[in-house]
Amino acid sequence: MSEKDRIAIGRMLRQRREALDPEDLPGFTARYGRRRGKGLTQDEVGHLTGFSPRWYGNLERGTECQYSDMFLDCVSRVLGLSEEERLSLYTYTVGRRPPRGPQMDTSIIDAALTRFVLMQQYPCYVSGPEWDIAIHNKAAAQQWRWMPHGENVMLWALTHQEARLQLVDWERTWALPMAAQLHLAMNNNKKNARLREIVDKVREDDVARRIYDESLMNVHPDGSRRRVYLPHHHDQEFEVVFLCFSPMRDNRYRVMTVVPADECDSERFAVPVPTS
Repeated sequence: MSEKDRIAIGRMLRQRREALDPEDLPGFTARYGRRRGKGLTQDEVGHLTGFSPRWYGNLERGTECQYSDMFLDCVSRVLGLSEEERLSLYTYTVGRRPPRGPQMDTSIIDAALTRFVLMQQYPCYVSGPEWDIAIHNKAAAQQWRWMPHGENVMLWALTHQEARLQLVDWERTWALPMAAQLHLAMNNNKKNARLREIVDKVREDDVARRIYDESLMNVHPDGSRRRVYLPHHHDQEFEVVFLCFSPMRDNRYRVMTVVPADECDSERFAVPVPTS
């Protein structure tokens, strides 16, 4: 690709970076502090991708390098690029179209279940046996910015820097139990190629590999309480309750709903104690 094309792409990335509202990124202001106005630095975007800030700086300057698909997709997700912009990013930096990422597939689940998920007030999604997202509702896309990009639940939670910002007490209360689930699933389904692919990608990350290799005690997520940061709530932590169940007709799929803990603890839901 010509230097002119790479510089034009760098200009597009800079414009998106400077227009990015830090409050859109859950946990960002809790880590880096509040600021006036919009815009992130090159180093901050680099850190959010999980790669060296130097790599992002090179990309924005139009430097010709061997950029990986994972890096370009992380940049696309952090900056919120549209599919057209992602296509341009790949075309003018590595000379080809981007790979087709995982797509939501409502045909693999019941139409009634699809309707149930879409009508929920709280974040709700369905994932398959390998934790690929089958469908999610609008509230899930608002709370989990990565979800509209078709990412795998385990890959995002265990390997992405954004997860380590948004998920409070990331290693102990999020990564360890989730890695244990993945570890158990892999041991029970050794011939599952997609599951093996997920595990291999998780183990490419030094921190995630250590957690995965040490996590043997499986903890089911149903009913667990964990804390998160949400977009446009600065450094405020929110406790949420996970409700997880499977359709009886096909228990390979998981239906996950994330409910605010204060809603569950509200007096209007309290069970009255009978008096004698």
